[in-house]
Amino acid sequence: MSIEQILSAKIGDIMTTKVIRIDVNMTALQVAKLIVKHEIEGFPVTENERPIGIVTGWDLLTKVVAKGLNPNEVKVKEIMTSSPITCSPNDSILEVAKLMVKHGIKRVPVVNNNKIVGIFTPYDITLYRRIIHYADFSH
Repeated sequence: MSIEQILSAKIGDIMTTKVIRIDVNMTALQVAKLIVKHEIEGFPVTENERPIGIVTGWDLLTKVVAKGLNPNEVKVKEIMTSSPITCSPNDSILEVAKLMVKHGIKRVPVVNNNKIVGIFTPYDITLYRRIIHYADFSH
């Protein structure tokens, strides 16, 4: 499989579908515990199932811990990045990878009908390339 074929694959075919959504009213402490429990660095934030932000471990570090705030009192809505860049399951890997580089982001919620159906990260690209490499019997 050529690199062009890999990059033209659809996000919906390789995205992570098990997505932990964070409610906008959760506390920073609750998010920190989810990061540790699931070993995931960031989560989409939802309100009425609609994506409204992204919250990451970096947000917790820079906006809560470094400022000496009480993580049990700080709400996600105070530290999240609002209006996240999203993509569609029908977008190509190349289109979304360009968005990620342009905006300096590491995760993109995949949205269909205003609901999160997955999340796309560099890990998804790496895993997909490995699968294609090992499954390509043409050589």
